[in-house]
Amino acid sequence: MVVVERSRKPPIPVEVVDLRNLARLAMSRSDVQPLFWSFEYKGRIVLGHLSSIPYWRGNLPIFAYTFIDEEPGSYVAYTALDREEAFFTNSTDDTRYLYGPIMKTAEEPELLVKALSRRRVLREKPVAVKARDIGSLVRVLMMMSDNTVSPPILHCRRPGEKHILGLIAPFFDYYEANALPVFFYLESSEPPPAPFIKYYAGEGREEILYAEYVSDMRYFYGRIVTVKSIPFFSRRPTSRAPS
Repeated sequence: MVVVERSRKPPIPVEVVDLRNLARLAMSRSDVQPLFWSFEYKGRIVLGHLSSIPYWRGNLPIFAYTFIDEEPGSYVAYTALDREEAFFTNSTDDTRYLYGPIMKTAEEPELLVKALSRRRVLREKPVAVKARDIGSLVRVLMMMSDNTVSPPILHCRRPGEKHILGLIAPFFDYYEANALPVFFYLESSEPPPAPFIKYYAGEGREEILYAEYVSDMRYFYGRIVTVKSIPFFSRRPTSRAPS
């Protein structure tokens, strides 16, 4: 019964600024089609993606979403190769794009609506570690990436504050915890100039650039996703780990 009740807890909502950022977040893998949810909420159309990350004693479900101004098609089409595009379509025959099917619900999904309306606050935050520079952040990202998957770098700016770039790295089997979540972050007075970080380490040098899209396969590309807020981060002291 306890397991059932826990499974009914709403996910943590993360509002993404637009469709392109949502597609960049959800559609990083060519071997997996992400499912998008679409429904009406308070007279507006929501498009979102449900996922989870290892977090303390279990997994943390996250509903990343954005509001859209049009009725979506059957799929989200996306590419970041030689250009970045994200749009709605009803066909999947153009092999230049990745496709994510859209589930249009007849009614508001209870769990997702609870997530949007209640704004659940994370009581157990990750361990926050400030990086010295962008290179340190990208090297953590490299460690967490392989040929099929790479986590995003989240970007956010709160009013009157600096820009935050950060990502969560789970360290598994930490004492009794399933995973110790560590939020590595960087503060900047300027926003990132482009949505991808282009990285190369070889020939005796380390090179870090920004790019509008993926073009040169000699480089590793990290995705930057701009969100309205980062629920994993707070400048207040980090909460105690679950006992």
